[in-house]
Amino acid sequence: MGMKFLKSGASATEAVEIALRVLEDKEITNAGYGSNLSMDGTVECDATVVDYLGRSGACGAVPNVRNPICLAKLILDKSNQPLSLRRVPPNILVGEGAKNFAQEHGMQPVHNDYLVSKNARDRFLRWQEDLKRAEEKSKQGMPRGPANDTSDVAHQYETIPVPGSPRTTKVLQRDHASAIFTGTWNEGQPDSPHRGSPALEQGPSQPLDNSVLANPRSLPQRQGIERAPLSYIGASLPSSNKSRTQLLQERGLPSSDGDYLNQGDRDGTYSPLWSDGAKHVSTVAQLQACRPRGIKRPFSAAELEEEDIITDTVGAIAIDEKGRIAAGSSSGGIGMKHRGRIGPAALVGIGTAVVPCDPNDPDGVSVATVTSGTGEHMATTMASQRCAERIYGNTRRGPNGRDVEEWNEDAIMESFITNDFMGHPGVRNCNSVGAIGVMTVKKTRTGYYLYFAHNTDSFALASMGGSDKEPVCVMSRLGESAQVTRGARRIRVDPGS
Repeated sequence: MGMKFLKSGASATEAVEIALRVLEDKEITNAGYGSNLSMDGTVECDATVVDYLGRSGACGAVPNVRNPICLAKLILDKSNQPLSLRRVPPNILVGEGAKNFAQEHGMQPVHNDYLVSKNARDRFLRWQEDLKRAEEKSKQGMPRGPANDTSDVAHQYETIPVPGSPRTTKVLQRDHASAIFTGTWNEGQPDSPHRGSPALEQGPSQPLDNSVLANPRSLPQRQGIERAPLSYIGASLPSSNKSRTQLLQERGLPSSDGDYLNQGDRDGTYSPLWSDGAKHVSTVAQLQACRPRGIKRPFSAAELEEEDIITDTVGAIAIDEKGRIAAGSSSGGIGMKHRGRIGPAALVGIGTAVVPCDPNDPDGVSVATVTSGTGEHMATTMASQRCAERIYGNTRRGPNGRDVEEWNEDAIMESFITNDFMGHPGVRNCNSVGAIGVMTVKKTRTGYYLYFAHNTDSFALASMGGSDKEPVCVMSRLGESAQVTRGARRIRVDPGS
């Protein structure tokens, strides 16, 4: 949808808004309808949109708004209109103030019940039970170490193998032992069926109108399974040793080799470099979680190993026909959060950032970045702004904390997660896990460059250029021994356009 708007002459901010609005209306994303619930069962959402000049509009912890990205875009538009008596218009509003602003400008409020999906309510009830059990054990004086916490989550959600199974030892050693458990600290909250629970019969695949990127997820690593860095999101291609053609035929999908990208190396450290696109003047890259849903059925033995689970917080980056870049993000926040908690999706420089083009720069370089993960750690490190500035200035963190010049963007992305994020004192000395996935687009006069990196088990993303027939989709996975996985794509543009 975002690409359709761009081809119709819409601005980059308008393309970002419509792309994220479509995703907010999908219950499978942790944004808008179907978002995580706060402690009292209320849906409060965050959203930001940033234009090519770095101007922003944002809303945080706003209730009763189905499409927070539309409110963020409204705030951005109104912030550029002067007020009487030299008052400064706001560029971020939160809570009831944001809700009232929306109503004053014609946005109809939505009752909380109409924002709560069945899956979100189920998650909420499960987390409530966890909290009750934790409080009861606390009152009884029973010790609760990390192992006990993990076991409780496994019992409640059936996401961890039973003791004695081949995968138990390795799975329990990982910080990301349970996908559901991460929903209380990682905004990339999964909403796909979990192992041990019934699977969902795949419905008819729907064409993707524009490019999409799904945020980080934290899942147990699987032993003895070959990791496929590439797969189509909608088809949920597995990571097994079977040939791609065999898997497609088993699922009744087209087996044309031309429909898929070359899978390249499978060590998990790098996701394959995407092929150059044709000449054009616009591109879109977005965050999404997309999985068909339908009739419940039991998992087959093969699917227990092959299943891809994709996560939910959404974001987008777009470049319009004028070469102007914009970025946005939207999220329902972490599960069981305190009312009024502001997440990174509402904060410029943390969840979304744009480094504008210098008017005297002959190369016309500008950079946009969107991130998702552990919001509090991202706030501590100013994640999106730091990453955007690293790519813009071609620097990385060097010895003694000093910046050093670096012209290898792959090294910059790895250093950003390893040193700027995980190595930050505020993250390193915190008890909670640091998870992050980051996507950044660098716009120059001769080409657009998409880079991504993550330290989570997987990262789903896609991009689409103006002359592309369909989005180029990737499922990137962390290697067995890798700490960070990176990938990139270059799209050529006509310098004369």
